[in-house]
Amino acid sequence: MRSSMSALIPNGDRHMRIGDVERTALSELLRTSVDRGYLTLEEYEKRVGRILEAKTAGDVEDVLGDLPAYQAILEAEPLEPLRTPDWVKWVWVGISIPIGINLGVWAILLATIGWVYFWPMWVMVPLLVVAGALTVAERAIIRPALEKKRRESRRRRR
Repeated sequence: MRSSMSALIPNGDRHMRIGDVERTALSELLRTSVDRGYLTLEEYEKRVGRILEAKTAGDVEDVLGDLPAYQAILEAEPLEPLRTPDWVKWVWVGISIPIGINLGVWAILLATIGWVYFWPMWVMVPLLVVAGALTVAERAIIRPALEKKRRESRRRRR
């Protein structure tokens, strides 16, 4: 039942059509709700009829929305993990350019005139600290806030 439920309302699309597999799984969910005492037999018969007539996920949601088992299934569906934002990737690309140039110049000097003080560290360290701090801030502050916002949005939608 879980696999058909996961596909039932992709991205909260209430207009997505459902098929016989989903209707059968949802009828089983209703039967389980009767067994657990959430529905009377009369309610079960009415709701099964509506499920069998349902064409879209929104029709099903209207029938099952008040059942704890249905809510538990919807909440158990995993959210797609957040990707690393493009700006974080571009920060690292951006700092790699001056670091690469400075290391290249230092390596050429090292190869041509011998040992030279490792001065590129004065370019590398501040850039790496800033890029690292921005990346940590995105992972520790921005990403959890976005995850919370996504969960709340999903909860409101259902």
